Amino acid sequence: MKKRMIVLLAALCTVSLIGGCGDKKGGEGQETKNDTEASGGETSAESYDVDECVKLGEYKGLELTLGTYEVTDEDVKNNIESTLASYPTYEDTDKTTVEEGDVVNIDYEGLKDGVAFDGGTAQGANLEIGSDSFIDGFEDGLIGKKVGEKVELNLTFPEGYQNAELAGQAVVFKVTINKIVEEKFMTYDTMTDEFVASNFVSDGYQTVDDMKKGVKEKLESNNEANKKTDTQNAVFEKLRETSTVTLPDGLLDQRVQEYKDQFTNNLKNNYNMELADYLSSTGSTEDEFNQQVNQYIEDSLTNQLLMEAIAKKENIEADEEGFAEYKQGIVTDFGYESEDALIEQYGEDYVKNAYVSDKAMDFVIDNAKITYDAANASKTETPQ
Repeated sequence: MKKRMIVLLAALCTVSLIGGCGDKKGGEGQETKNDTEASGGETSAESYDVDECVKLGEYKGLELTLGTYEVTDEDVKNNIESTLASYPTYEDTDKTTVEEGDVVNIDYEGLKDGVAFDGGTAQGANLEIGSDSFIDGFEDGLIGKKVGEKVELNLTFPEGYQNAELAGQAVVFKVTINKIVEEKFMTYDTMTDEFVASNFVSDGYQTVDDMKKGVKEKLESNNEANKKTDTQNAVFEKLRETSTVTLPDGLLDQRVQEYKDQFTNNLKNNYNMELADYLSSTGSTEDEFNQQVNQYIEDSLTNQLLMEAIAKKENIEADEEGFAEYKQGIVTDFGYESEDALIEQYGEDYVKNAYVSDKAMDFVIDNAKITYDAANASKTETPQ
C-alpha cells in the first residue's frame, strides 16, 4: 500500500520538474525567490541565497555502481510469456454437462423489468464456472445444465454494485449454453504468426518475429529511462552523504501546502475523489499521508538546492537553444497544450531553473565514474 501511495503522490502532481510542485520564479541557479503559489497565486516574500543553504562536498569524480540495463533474450522471453498468460485460446470439447471448473461458451441477455440493460448482453462469451466473474448465482445456476440448453436466471445485483441503477435490483438473465471449451495458452515457443496477428496487430505486430523485436525495443527503451532515473537517484544519494543542506525557513511548509492543495485538486478534478476516499482506497491514514508528503517534498527541495549550488559554482546557465528544446520536451511529455500554458502555470524563471538544474545533473554524471555491473540486480521491467 505504501508503495502504491508513493507512486500516486508523484503521478497526481502534474509536473514536479526538480524543485517540487509549486510555482517558483527566480534567477537561474543564483538567488531564488518564490513569488507565486500553485494553490491560488498568492504572493510569498521568501527568498534565499543558495550559498547559505548548501555546503557542497565533493561532486566531481563520484564513484557509483548500479545494476545492468542490458536486455537479454531471456528478458524478452519472460516478458512475452507474461503477456501470453492474458491471451488464452479455446478448443471445443465433447463434454455436454456443465460442472464446477468448466469453461463454458455462452450467449446471455440481462433484463430489468423486461428491458435489456446496458452491459448485460453478450454473444460467444467464455466463462469459467467458479471464477466469481459474474454476480452471485449466475455461475452456480449453470452447473448441471446441458450444452444447447436455454436457462433463465432470476438474480439480484448486490447493494454495493458499482452501477447505481442496478445496485440491489432484481434482474433476469437469459442464457444459452453453446458449448464447453478447454482453455489453453500459447507459449513463447508455440505461438504462431496467425496468433500474433489476431491478438497484437494493435501493437504493430503481425508475426512472431515482429513481436520479439518490438518487445525487445520496448524493454530497451524502458531500461534506458530506468538507467537515467536510477543514475540520478544514485547521484543525489551520494551528494546528500557528502554535502550539508539546510532548507530555508518556511520553504518546506510552503511547498508541502502547495503540494497538498494541488494533490487534492487533482483528485477531485481528475478522479472525482476526496482525500478521505483516496486514503481509504490505499489503506492509509492521514498521518501516513502527511509523513510521506513531507518526506517527498523535503527530498525534492534538498535535491533542488544541491543542483542550484553546483550550477552556481560551475557557472552553468541556460542556453537559448537547449532551453527551447527542454520546454518543448515538457510540453510533449506532460501533455501541455503549449509552451505558453506551461509558462503560465510555472513561470519562465522557474522552468529555466529546472533546466539549469538538469544541466548541473548532466555535469555531475559526465564527471562521475559509473559502473553498470551485471552482478547487481537486473533493472529490466515489463513494458506498458
